[in-house]
Amino acid sequence: MVNGLLSVLGLMLLFLGIQEVSIASLWVITLILSIAAVRELVLERRLTVELLMAIVGFILAYHGIVFEGLIIMLLYSFAETLEAQVEKLALRRLEEAKRLIPKRVRVVRDGSIEEVDASQVKPGDVVLVRKGEAVPVDGVLLDTGVFDLRLITGESEPVTVEGGRAIESGAINVGQPVKVKAVKSPLESTIQRIVSSALELLREKGATQRLIDRLAPYMIVIVIGAFIAAYITLGPEKSVVLLLAGCPSAFIIASSAATSYSIATLATRGIVARGGRSLEAAGKIKAVVLDKTGTITMGTLKPSRVVVLRGAASQDGLLNLVAAAASTSLHPLSIAIARRWRPMGNVEKVEEVPGRGLRAVVSGRTLLLGSERFLEEEVGYRPENPCVDEVPVFAHVDGTTLAICMSEEVDEKTKAAINEMKRMGLNLVLASGDRRNKVEKIARELGIDEYHAELKPEDKLEIVSKVREKYDPVSMIGDGVNDLEALAASDLGVAVGNIDAVRNLADAVLVNGVADAPRLYRMGRSYLAGLKAGLVAATIVKLAVIILGIGGSIPLWLVALLGDDGSTIIGSVAAVAVILLTYRG
Repeated sequence: MVNGLLSVLGLMLLFLGIQEVSIASLWVITLILSIAAVRELVLERRLTVELLMAIVGFILAYHGIVFEGLIIMLLYSFAETLEAQVEKLALRRLEEAKRLIPKRVRVVRDGSIEEVDASQVKPGDVVLVRKGEAVPVDGVLLDTGVFDLRLITGESEPVTVEGGRAIESGAINVGQPVKVKAVKSPLESTIQRIVSSALELLREKGATQRLIDRLAPYMIVIVIGAFIAAYITLGPEKSVVLLLAGCPSAFIIASSAATSYSIATLATRGIVARGGRSLEAAGKIKAVVLDKTGTITMGTLKPSRVVVLRGAASQDGLLNLVAAAASTSLHPLSIAIARRWRPMGNVEKVEEVPGRGLRAVVSGRTLLLGSERFLEEEVGYRPENPCVDEVPVFAHVDGTTLAICMSEEVDEKTKAAINEMKRMGLNLVLASGDRRNKVEKIARELGIDEYHAELKPEDKLEIVSKVREKYDPVSMIGDGVNDLEALAASDLGVAVGNIDAVRNLADAVLVNGVADAPRLYRMGRSYLAGLKAGLVAATIVKLAVIILGIGGSIPLWLVALLGDDGSTIIGSVAAVAVILLTYRG
């Protein structure tokens, strides 16, 4: 900004005929750039673009080429400002998503409505969501409503959500006012976590970006060497062409623009990717290993029968309490239970244990809901599993233990996703710890030829290695709990549902389930195409400018405009344009 103002001042003085003072402006700008370049070189041991521009300023000021020098510095200052906006423009969709969450919300307390800061909402609070407003926290819908879920699931049409069902933050109410009982704080809710995770991971670069960063200092050294040779043989003006057009910032910014835009686009569809590295890997994947339980079968699950394992023989009222506790969770098994039995009772306290289950206090009664292992850890009793060919969920209420057997069904969205991945040429493999007959049934239903059953976590790791021998690279999609080793071993580990997994181990997270997997792989391919287009476009512009500039066909100010700023803009636009044209999200 300072350099830009000094450039404008110098040009005004030059037009007024005060050349001695205007050249001083050019010298001051050169001094500022030199200080910045030396600081980067001494403190961080980096050769930067400021060094090239400082040399340009020194040469032009020394030879009295004032007008062209000030124009070049003005264009450079403008480019610096423009470049700072590239990532902001790419992140606009994320910012729009963030702005949907209101800062002030209406909470129902003691029969009256009180407006409070959104950060003050706590689990158990009842929030009033009016028409046109976004749900501020993850919760349970107390009234049937109509919502726009595009930000969460990508649904193009409004969806009716019945009372008693879970609703995620970011869903926009397009019908009558509804009440939502919060089950999480605002910071723990879905949309905030998607946006914050995406913003954190934007800084992680892909292989191409890292290569460009590593090569940039060497490119600067080569450009300076070429400049010295040209200065001796061709003179100051033509040698400066190499400095202006040889700046590597266009390549850095074009690749950054492609990464930022891609990650922001995925995040608005409930997909969190770990920077450019994950996007590049997604674009190269040839095979996908799919977990079954918690991944493929996250779609439709229906309670088929209930078995009393311990305690009272009567189930009267217990299942309603279980449904009340289940209604506070967004886990597919909990949602299915809450749909089957009417939630009754006041949920006073709830704590979800990822991958295990939940603890709750409903109308003063302590309740546990989860896996066999979870119950064993909590009450010291490992229940037997009566659900032979079904998925078991165990409930423990006041000494009574129930086994709820869930029949597995694959929803239509998951089937469509599997078919889409096949059309993309991806080789699919189903890997599960379940019994062979159950795995075979799902594989047959989905048309997956290769499947493996009764696997331990370490066995899945071996499956990933074997699949890689045939198809390299390979991706693993799992629920992030029992599949941690396999996720880490694959070239692209994709966790389903658990946003925290991406920070610790996975390369990407499908918040809304495996139905969004094709979007991730399609974006990876579009990202690679956009990255190549941006780098090629920037290279062509730079080469053309060097040839025309050294040949004297274009003036120095146009060399600066096209060789650095122009190539940066053209490369960035080309990268994003190709992604826009090729990605079907």
